[in-house]
Amino acid sequence: MVTSAAPPPGAPGPIEPSTSFSLTSRDGTELHAELYETPQARGAALVLHGYAEHCGRYREVAHVLRQAGLSALALDVRGHGRAAGPRGHAMRFEDFLDDVDAALAAMDARLGGEMPLALVCHSHGSLIGLRLMADPYRRPRRLRCAVLSSPFLAVRLKVSPFKRLAARALGRVLPTFSLPNGIPIERLTHDEERLAARRVDTLCHDVAGARWFVEATAAQEWVREYAPRIDLPTLWVVAGDDHIADPAATRAVFERAGGDKRWHLMEGMYHEVFNETDRGSVFSLMRAFLSENFPD
Repeated sequence: MVTSAAPPPGAPGPIEPSTSFSLTSRDGTELHAELYETPQARGAALVLHGYAEHCGRYREVAHVLRQAGLSALALDVRGHGRAAGPRGHAMRFEDFLDDVDAALAAMDARLGGEMPLALVCHSHGSLIGLRLMADPYRRPRRLRCAVLSSPFLAVRLKVSPFKRLAARALGRVLPTFSLPNGIPIERLTHDEERLAARRVDTLCHDVAGARWFVEATAAQEWVREYAPRIDLPTLWVVAGDDHIADPAATRAVFERAGGDKRWHLMEGMYHEVFNETDRGSVFSLMRAFLSENFPD
C-alpha cells in the first residue's frame, strides 16, 4: 500500500483543470487538452509533456503556474494520452509543432484573445519547445520565455545498434512499427508515491515508434545546429542523475543558445524533476523566473 505523504516545501499539490476538451490539429488528428484558468491572469502558459506520458501528470505544475498568475493549458500531443494516433508515432516532427499551433488557437478562443505566452516543457516536450523557438517562422510572436526541464537532446539509455538500425530502416517502410522504449520507470524519480502512480497509469505507454525515432533524432540535430537563433529568456532545469536524457548534450546546446539563459543542474535528481522529492526547489526557480518575465 502506498501512503500519501505531505508535498515538499514549495510544492502545492495537484489541482483539477477548469475544463478538459478535444481539439483538432492541422492534419485532422484529434488532440486532448486541460485548461486551468486564472482570474486576472498576467499571461498564459502552454505545458508540453514528455515522451510516453500525458498532460494529466502536470496538474501540480499547473497549480504552480496559477500561483505565478498565469492561466495554463496542458496538451496531449499526437500519439500520447487521450490524443489520437498510434502510440508514440509521428510521421514528421513538424506535426508536433502543428499540434502546438492548434493548442494555442484553442487557448486563445477559450481565454478571449491572445495573451503573453510562456512554454513549460519536459523532456520530449522540451525538444518540441526548442525546435519551435529556434525556428523564426514557427515561433509564436507573443512568446516571452520558456522553462525547459531535462531536455531530450540525446538519449542516455543504452540503445543497441540493432535497435537503432531497425528503427531507421522500418521508419521508412513501416513508419508505425514500434519497439519497447526501454524507459526505466524506477529511474524517473526518487518519489515512491509518484512512481507507484506512474506504474499503473494506463494513459502512459511503453513503446517507441520507428518513424518517431528517426524524426526525433533529426530534430535533435536541427536544434543543435540552430540553437543560436534562440533569443528569448530560458530557464534550463536539468536532472543531474538523468538516466534517460544526456545532460552533457543539453549543456552543449545551452552553450550555443542565445538570449538570457539560466542553467540549473539539479544534483542527484532523476529525469522527472517536476516529480522529484525535492521538486519544491524546482518550482521555486520556476516561480522566480516567471515573475521576472511576467511582472505585475
